[in-house]
Amino acid sequence: MNYSKDSKIGFIGCGFVGTSLGIALSRAGYDVTSVYSRTRGSAEKMIARIPDATYVPSIQGVADIVDVIFITTVDDVIISMADSISWRPTQAAIHCSGVAGLNLFDGIKSAEVSLGAFHPLQAFSSIDRGPDSIKGITFAIEGTDDSIKSYLTNMAHDLEANAINLKPEDKEIYHVSGVMMGNLLTEYVAISADLWEQIGVGRESALKALLPMMKQVTRNLETAGIPGAIAGPYVRGDIGTVEKHINVLKRRNPDLLTFYCELALTGFRFAQEKGTLDAETVSEITSLLSEQTGRVRK
Repeated sequence: MNYSKDSKIGFIGCGFVGTSLGIALSRAGYDVTSVYSRTRGSAEKMIARIPDATYVPSIQGVADIVDVIFITTVDDVIISMADSISWRPTQAAIHCSGVAGLNLFDGIKSAEVSLGAFHPLQAFSSIDRGPDSIKGITFAIEGTDDSIKSYLTNMAHDLEANAINLKPEDKEIYHVSGVMMGNLLTEYVAISADLWEQIGVGRESALKALLPMMKQVTRNLETAGIPGAIAGPYVRGDIGTVEKHINVLKRRNPDLLTFYCELALTGFRFAQEKGTLDAETVSEITSLLSEQTGRVRK
């Protein structure tokens, strides 16, 4: 089947991802017609922002009236949701999991149902800001046939986003990169802000101080790339500063010592790519960091 903007779309699951995507698709001219959520209140928040979309009180009820079904629940229930539906030939089943492949749809027996995955590489934390945060991001796409791949690629472009096609075996490592950039980066910022408590500055004030630096790092990456944007004591070969960091963490934050050294050691190769360090400096910094992590020097 050839899917298009006129294909009727239904959503099962109205969390931040599903709601943000549904609103964005409606704004882009797609026909989002029906919504189901285990919690009716979540569905009502979604349909309040999508003209002509209606709440349907059952999963099968959505399936009966649409051409394309987005299952945007948590990953652990996608299989049971898909398996509970009586699918019609020429329908499409799409999930938005970043780590799982099309195997989640193995329970769909009809070969005439197109299967796809459409994962937005973005951190969604609000349905108010989520739809606007889609512009410029990248969607990872999988599909069982050219028709669904083309449909999802065009959909990404209509959302003013980018698209990449993933092989099933690459899905998990792709998702690791996303979690590191989204979830773990957020936690890393929280850890950094917490350190300011020790200098008498609260977390919120610390965040206010650190965010401009994060924004500049983003601009540097956009303009200079990697390794051009890499800066700081490791690029400079500032051994004395590295020693001070290690010593203060030993005294005041020993729980962070291994984390700091592992992160610095793992990323040190990018500092070396800039070509500003001599072999002796590289060896000394590597030794300092390796001693704290228990790594065997290579």
